[in-house]
Amino acid sequence: MIGAIAQWCECLHGSDPLLMSLEFIGNGLGAQAVALARHGRVGQEGRVLSWDGGGADVRGGPVERSYARAVIGEYFDKARPGTLWFRSMIDDTQAPELAALHRRRHLHELVVIPLETSERGIDVLELHFEDPLRNYQHALLNILAPVLTRTWKNRARGLFTEALLRVGPRPQEVPAAPILSIDNPARLSRAEYRVCLFLSRGLTMDELKAELGICESTLRTHLSNLYAKTGTANAAELIYQLVSVAPFSPEQSRHRVA
Repeated sequence: MIGAIAQWCECLHGSDPLLMSLEFIGNGLGAQAVALARHGRVGQEGRVLSWDGGGADVRGGPVERSYARAVIGEYFDKARPGTLWFRSMIDDTQAPELAALHRRRHLHELVVIPLETSERGIDVLELHFEDPLRNYQHALLNILAPVLTRTWKNRARGLFTEALLRVGPRPQEVPAAPILSIDNPARLSRAEYRVCLFLSRGLTMDELKAELGICESTLRTHLSNLYAKTGTANAAELIYQLVSVAPFSPEQSRHRVA
């Protein structure tokens, strides 16, 4: 990690590309992906510079956006720089798009470190891990977070914007929208969404009824509505669609009805 910190400091003074430091930090901590994001103060989507160890064509999709607001929640604008925030501290329903990405990529944890809050926005560092954090990783993160925060505050001005320009715009693609994503492409009701969420986690029908506190007839009604909205014919097809990495299109349900 000493080398990673040294590289971070070099990059913050403009000696090397900022993206290089994200790779060093990711490799030093055993992270699968690292993102540096700047969020506007009024809730705009953050601009992101990311390194992904799986590459651009990784199965399940690369990490290309920020999930910091979902993890930190209502404290996002007030989070103290240098603190650690963990995905494992929130429920999947609070960050369905993040949960879907982690399922597709077989990732387990996301650690968010607020770096700075200023008039330009809120800067955060995000690290995605494949496995639960080990004790030594917790220790390294606790040591590293205040160092990253302190050095980020003293970086060369305009560094982040310049790094984004070096990478260039990402190709314009139709964004993937799994059924359980925040886009809610199938227009599920709250109850239907919860049924899908538990099915995607592998609960049986009996376990699902017990978890939701509903009767057989209510479950059948939910499933019937879900089949119509997702263009599926039975529970097996629905579950396959829920865990599939392919995006869902409303056209699928219309074709099934036709």
